[in-house]
Formats: sequence, C-alpha cells, structure tokens
Amino acid sequence: MNNASQPDQRQPDSVTIWQNLFNVLSSPREVFEGIRQKVTWQDWVIPFVVIVLVSGVAGILNAPYTLEMSKNITRAQEDRILSRDMPQEQREQISQRMEEQLEKQEQRYSPPGVYFWSFGGVTVRLALSLLILAGLYYFAGNTILGGEAAFPQLLAVVALPQMVTVIQSVYNTVIMHLTGNAEVPSSLAVVLPYGAADVFRQERYQQALFTILSQIDLFTVWRLVLVTIGFGAIYQVSKGKATGVIFGYWILWLLITATGAFLFAGMGM
Repeated sequence: MNNASQPDQRQPDSVTIWQNLFNVLSSPREVFEGIRQKVTWQDWVIPFVVIVLVSGVAGILNAPYTLEMSKNITRAQEDRILSRDMPQEQREQISQRMEEQLEKQEQRYSPPGVYFWSFGGVTVRLALSLLILAGLYYFAGNTILGGEAAFPQLLAVVALPQMVTVIQSVYNTVIMHLTGNAEVPSSLAVVLPYGAADVFRQERYQQALFTILSQIDLFTVWRLVLVTIGFGAIYQVSKGKATGVIFGYWILWLLITATGAFLFAGMGM
C-alpha cells in the first residue's frame, strides 16, 4: 500500500522539470518512470519552448548557408526541367517562375522574414509533430496493445527526447560556420556521390534513395531510442514491443516519403 502511494509524492516543481531536460539524455528510464507516476503540463510544454527557442536562434544564425543551399536546389530543379524538349515560350515561363522562387527565398532567409520563419516555422512544425506522434503512439499503446495511458503522458514521451534536437542544432550551427556549407554530415546520405542539390539532377530512384538515407542519422536514431524507452516505461511493455511500435512507425514514414520522392520526381515537377 505504501509503494502504491509513492507515485503521488512526485512533485512537479520547476527544479525537477528542468532536471528532466538533462536527465532524459542520461537516465531516460528514470525520467519516464516519473512521468508514468505523475505527469504535468510542464513535462511537455517546457521542452517544447526550449526547443523552439534554440532551433529558432540556430535558424537565424544558419540562414545565409541555408539560403545558398536552397538556391542551389532551385537551380538544380530548373536545370533538370529545362533539359527536356519544350517550346521556347514555356522555357521562359519556367525560368520566370524559378526567378520568383529565388526572390521568395531571399525574403524568407533575410530580415525580417528570417525571424518569422525561424521561430514561427519551428513552432508550427514542432507542435504538429508532437500532436501527431503522440496520437499515433497513444493509439498503438491504448488500442493495439491494450494499455492505459493519458494523452499528456505521450506528449511528454515525444517532447522530452526532442532535447536531442538542441544538441543537433548546436552541432549543425558549428559545422555550418566551420565549413560554410549547409549540408552537415550526420546522415547516411554522406555515402552517396551527390548532395541535396545535385540529387535533383539524378534519376528518380536515386532521389528516393537520398530521401531515405538523409533521414537516417545519429540524432534521429538517438531520439527514437529515447522515445522507445519512454513508451515502454509508460505502458510497461517489453523492449521488443516498444521498439516495434516506435521504429515500425518510423520505417513506415521512410517508405512513404521515399515513395513520394519517387513519384514526385517521375512527375517531373
């Protein structure tokens, strides 16, 4: 009886919550066991805010390099399209659209647009990501596995591992400023002889391969491992079941994005 009452004694004070931001990287099981016992809105809101702030600042600092890569991608797309046989009038229209796209990119990655996109864009993307992933994991745990968990617990399971994104943002920023290039080596895409821009000059199966490999990186796997630990702790299921759910969803996502890249390239933009 005394053991059953212990979970309620976890105090959601600011010290504990801020400690979780660091402890989730070193002692994730303990952190998520605490979330299973008692969860508060701070357990997912605070990491959300921290990640938005760090990622937003990184986006501003890295804007010149991101802009250059974005332009290179646009030019590669234009070259691929214009390599086909088409009337001169159509060529001029395509070139004009591409020039307009380059102008929009300049506005997006230059003040004041860069501030809006860096913070606003991250906020929207991260919020949607947290809600969708938490919903998918909630469905898998409560419906498929027959467990019982509150939705805020799944939000915390998804949000806290995102602290890996803070490390990734710092890493990306340092490497970009050292190399002067937005293509940071961290994924399996480095084994390919072409990069993010040149990939659009390749065949569509090569574009699909690049899409898959570029999403398999150290930071992504690290986040997924932490989420897997959190899912297992919340639902008290085996490592095998937790891994199957989390990595199963991820593999499905890789297949969907790769298929999309394959079909999109085949449509010729």
